[in-house]
Amino acid sequence: MPRPREFDPETALDAAMCVFWQRGFVETSYDDLVTETGVSRRGLYTVFGDKHQLFLATLQHYRNTVIPHLFGALDDPNITKDGIRDLFRSFVKLSDSPGGARGCYMARTSSDEAISHAEVKSIIDAHWADLHSRFDVALKRAGYDPERSERMAHYCVGVMQGILLMAHARAGKDRIEPFVEEALKNLT
Repeated sequence: MPRPREFDPETALDAAMCVFWQRGFVETSYDDLVTETGVSRRGLYTVFGDKHQLFLATLQHYRNTVIPHLFGALDDPNITKDGIRDLFRSFVKLSDSPGGARGCYMARTSSDEAISHAEVKSIIDAHWADLHSRFDVALKRAGYDPERSERMAHYCVGVMQGILLMAHARAGKDRIEPFVEEALKNLT
Protein backbone atom coordinates (compact mmCIF):
# COMPACT_ATOMS: atom_id res chain seq x y z
CA MET A 1 0.00 0.00 0.00
CA PRO A 2 1.49 3.39 -0.99
CA ARG A 3 2.24 5.84 1.77
CA PRO A 4 -0.03 8.87 1.92
CA ARG A 5 1.50 12.12 0.71
CA GLU A 6 2.76 14.15 3.66
CA PHE A 7 2.61 17.59 2.03
CA ASP A 8 0.42 19.77 -0.13
CA PRO A 9 1.94 19.92 -3.64
CA GLU A 10 0.51 23.42 -4.29
CA THR A 11 2.14 24.78 -1.13
CA ALA A 12 5.44 23.12 -2.04
CA LEU A 13 5.21 24.50 -5.58
CA ASP A 14 4.60 28.02 -4.22
CA ALA A 15 7.63 27.73 -1.94
CA ALA A 16 9.84 26.32 -4.71
CA MET A 17 8.72 29.09 -7.06
CA CYS A 18 9.77 31.70 -4.48
CA VAL A 19 13.22 30.10 -4.15
CA PHE A 20 13.80 30.02 -7.91
CA TRP A 21 12.38 33.54 -8.22
CA GLN A 22 14.79 34.89 -5.64
CA ARG A 23 17.94 32.95 -6.57
CA GLY A 24 17.43 31.85 -10.17
CA PHE A 25 17.68 28.33 -11.52
CA VAL A 26 21.46 28.01 -11.54
CA GLU A 27 21.99 29.33 -8.01
CA THR A 28 19.26 27.14 -6.49
CA SER A 29 20.25 23.71 -5.26
CA TYR A 30 17.92 20.82 -4.57
CA ASP A 31 18.98 21.13 -0.93
CA ASP A 32 17.73 24.75 -0.99
CA LEU A 33 14.41 23.50 -2.31
CA VAL A 34 14.18 20.81 0.36
CA THR A 35 14.93 23.37 3.08
CA GLU A 36 12.57 26.07 1.83
CA THR A 37 9.65 23.78 0.97
CA GLY A 38 9.99 21.68 4.11
CA VAL A 39 9.48 18.61 1.94
CA SER A 40 11.91 15.71 1.86
CA ARG A 41 14.09 15.18 -1.20
CA ARG A 42 12.23 11.95 -1.89
CA GLY A 43 8.87 13.69 -1.62
CA LEU A 44 9.88 16.41 -4.07
CA TYR A 45 11.34 13.89 -6.53
CA THR A 46 8.26 11.68 -6.31
CA VAL A 47 5.84 14.49 -7.12
CA PHE A 48 7.88 16.87 -9.29
CA GLY A 49 10.97 15.01 -10.53
CA ASP A 50 14.43 16.54 -10.74
CA LYS A 51 15.32 20.21 -10.27
CA HIS A 52 14.72 21.04 -13.92
CA GLN A 53 11.27 19.43 -13.92
CA LEU A 54 10.38 21.23 -10.69
CA PHE A 55 11.55 24.51 -12.21
CA LEU A 56 9.35 23.96 -15.27
CA ALA A 57 6.42 23.20 -12.95
CA THR A 58 7.01 26.48 -11.09
CA LEU A 59 7.02 28.46 -14.34
CA GLN A 60 3.69 26.93 -15.36
CA HIS A 61 2.38 27.47 -11.83
CA TYR A 62 3.29 31.17 -12.10
CA ARG A 63 1.51 31.44 -15.45
CA ASN A 64 -1.57 29.68 -14.10
CA THR A 65 -1.87 31.39 -10.71
CA VAL A 66 0.04 34.68 -10.54
CA ILE A 67 -0.44 36.06 -14.05
CA PRO A 68 -4.27 35.85 -14.07
CA HIS A 69 -4.31 37.71 -10.76
CA LEU A 70 -1.93 40.44 -11.96
CA PHE A 71 -3.32 40.90 -15.45
CA GLY A 72 -6.96 39.92 -14.97
CA ALA A 73 -8.08 43.47 -15.72
CA LEU A 74 -7.01 42.96 -19.33
CA ASP A 75 -9.66 40.26 -19.70
CA ASP A 76 -12.51 42.58 -18.74
CA PRO A 77 -14.76 42.93 -21.81
CA ASN A 78 -15.59 46.47 -20.66
CA ILE A 79 -12.03 47.65 -20.10
CA THR A 80 -11.45 51.32 -20.78
CA LYS A 81 -8.39 53.36 -21.66
CA ASP A 82 -8.31 54.51 -18.05
CA GLY A 83 -8.51 50.88 -16.96
CA ILE A 84 -5.37 50.06 -18.94
CA ARG A 85 -3.57 53.08 -17.50
CA ASP A 86 -4.71 52.06 -14.01
CA LEU A 87 -3.20 48.61 -14.54
CA PHE A 88 0.21 50.19 -15.14
CA ARG A 89 -0.20 52.42 -12.10
CA SER A 90 -1.12 49.40 -9.99
CA PHE A 91 2.27 47.93 -10.83
CA VAL A 92 3.93 51.06 -9.46
CA LYS A 93 2.14 50.41 -6.16
CA LEU A 94 2.99 46.70 -6.33
CA SER A 95 6.67 47.47 -6.93
CA ASP A 96 6.68 49.47 -3.70
CA SER A 97 5.32 46.54 -1.67
CA PRO A 98 7.55 43.89 -0.02
CA GLY A 99 6.55 41.15 -2.48
CA GLY A 100 6.58 43.46 -5.48
CA ALA A 101 10.30 44.09 -5.21
CA ARG A 102 10.84 40.60 -6.62
CA GLY A 103 9.79 41.85 -10.03
CA CYS A 104 8.50 39.36 -12.59
CA TYR A 105 9.42 35.70 -12.36
CA MET A 106 9.34 35.36 -16.16
CA ALA A 107 11.54 38.42 -16.67
CA ARG A 108 13.90 37.11 -13.99
CA THR A 109 14.05 33.75 -15.74
CA SER A 110 14.61 35.42 -19.12
CA SER A 111 17.90 36.80 -17.81
CA ASP A 112 18.93 33.50 -16.17
CA GLU A 113 21.10 30.83 -17.78
CA ALA A 114 18.03 28.58 -17.63
CA ILE A 115 16.70 30.36 -20.74
CA SER A 116 19.18 28.27 -22.76
CA HIS A 117 17.00 25.20 -22.11
CA ALA A 118 14.50 24.76 -24.96
CA GLU A 119 11.61 23.90 -22.62
CA VAL A 120 12.22 26.99 -20.49
CA LYS A 121 12.51 29.23 -23.55
CA SER A 122 9.26 27.77 -24.88
CA ILE A 123 7.39 28.62 -21.65
CA ILE A 124 8.89 32.12 -21.56
CA ASP A 125 8.04 32.74 -25.23
CA ALA A 126 4.47 31.52 -24.66
CA HIS A 127 4.19 33.84 -21.66
CA TRP A 128 5.28 36.94 -23.61
CA ALA A 129 3.05 35.99 -26.57
CA ASP A 130 0.07 35.52 -24.24
CA LEU A 131 0.70 38.84 -22.53
CA HIS A 132 1.00 40.57 -25.91
CA SER A 133 -2.27 39.00 -27.04
CA ARG A 134 -4.05 40.05 -23.85
CA PHE A 135 -2.87 43.63 -24.26
CA ASP A 136 -3.82 43.62 -27.96
CA VAL A 137 -7.38 42.47 -27.21
CA ALA A 138 -7.72 44.87 -24.27
CA LEU A 139 -6.49 47.82 -26.32
CA LYS A 140 -9.04 47.07 -29.04
CA ARG A 141 -11.83 46.69 -26.47
CA ALA A 142 -10.83 50.01 -24.92
CA GLY A 143 -11.27 51.75 -28.26
CA TYR A 144 -7.71 52.09 -29.49
CA ASP A 145 -7.13 51.96 -33.23
CA PRO A 146 -7.22 48.26 -34.20
CA GLU A 147 -4.49 48.81 -36.80
CA ARG A 148 -2.20 50.24 -34.13
CA SER A 149 -3.15 47.96 -31.25
CA GLU A 150 -0.71 45.16 -32.10
CA ARG A 151 2.26 47.55 -32.07
CA MET A 152 0.91 49.23 -28.95
CA ALA A 153 0.61 45.81 -27.31
CA HIS A 154 4.34 45.25 -27.90
CA TYR A 155 4.96 48.66 -26.36
CA CYS A 156 2.80 47.79 -23.33
CA VAL A 157 4.63 44.50 -22.77
CA GLY A 158 7.96 46.32 -23.01
CA VAL A 159 6.88 48.99 -20.54
CA MET A 160 5.59 46.31 -18.18
CA GLN A 161 8.91 44.47 -18.41
CA GLY A 162 10.69 47.72 -17.64
CA ILE A 163 8.55 48.33 -14.57
CA LEU A 164 9.10 44.83 -13.25
CA LEU A 165 12.85 44.84 -13.92
CA MET A 166 13.11 48.19 -12.15
CA ALA A 167 11.16 46.69 -9.25
CA HIS A 168 13.53 43.71 -9.14
CA ALA A 169 16.47 46.13 -9.07
CA ARG A 170 14.71 47.93 -6.20
CA ALA A 171 14.63 51.20 -8.11
CA GLY A 172 11.89 52.50 -5.83
CA LYS A 173 8.58 54.20 -6.46
CA ASP A 174 10.23 57.60 -6.88
CA ARG A 175 12.02 56.31 -10.01
CA ILE A 176 9.38 53.90 -11.33
CA GLU A 177 6.40 56.25 -11.10
CA PRO A 178 7.85 58.98 -13.40
CA PHE A 179 8.87 56.28 -15.88
CA VAL A 180 5.31 54.92 -15.96
CA GLU A 181 3.68 58.34 -16.21
CA GLU A 182 5.92 59.25 -19.13
CA ALA A 183 5.21 55.91 -20.82
CA LEU A 184 1.46 56.39 -20.39
CA LYS A 185 1.61 59.56 -22.47
CA ASN A 186 1.94 57.25 -25.47
CA LEU A 187 -1.35 55.55 -24.58
CA THR A 188 -3.63 58.39 -25.60
